Amino acid sequence: MPSVQQQLYSFSTDYFSQLANLGEKFQVTDCQGKSFTNSHGINLAADLINQQHQQQRKVIFIGNGGSATVASHQAIDFWRNGNIPAIAFNDSASITCISNDFGYEQVFSKPISTFAQSGDILFAISSSGQSENILAGVRQAIKMDCHVITLSAFQPNNPLRQMGHLNFYVPTMSYGFAEIMHLCICHCIIDGLVKGALPSRDANNYLSFHEIQAS
Repeated sequence: MPSVQQQLYSFSTDYFSQLANLGEKFQVTDCQGKSFTNSHGINLAADLINQQHQQQRKVIFIGNGGSATVASHQAIDFWRNGNIPAIAFNDSASITCISNDFGYEQVFSKPISTFAQSGDILFAISSSGQSENILAGVRQAIKMDCHVITLSAFQPNNPLRQMGHLNFYVPTMSYGFAEIMHLCICHCIIDGLVKGALPSRDANNYLSFHEIQAS
């Protein structure tokens, strides 16, 4: 019987191999179903954000559960690192208020109807691509002439993937892989806008373990 260490080694090797594969296999389409290469899709999203930022427009992120943490994380990174106005509607008081008064399906569409402006960009994140509150938020954003970028996974024909002006789809049935890849895609967009280049691969530029301990 394999030891625990052997089992974990095999699992972790396969895990990161699959994750690396997804980094090459995610798909990008527009609202008409036209496909783009991954790098072209990232560039289109970055160009749109940069263009709308110049027009004094903001970026809105919505998601449930793990995707809510991706939304909050990226809203912070976009305004802190990119100086791009960004917000995520994940405040617990707001969510419980809207759920109580209007129903959970409206937790994103209601604030979007109040805070969104024509030309804003909505990032709608859902692993299943079927969450009713995410779909309602997208419909409200489109009604208000916002640009919509979707990030989904699971079934390739999920409804969210059909709704965005630009759609990122990760071909996996794993929540973990979907959430990691959605986060990576968003990070790639904002890091590219801020830095215009990948982080250095030179190992000498990284702190040693002892330097990290001392910092």
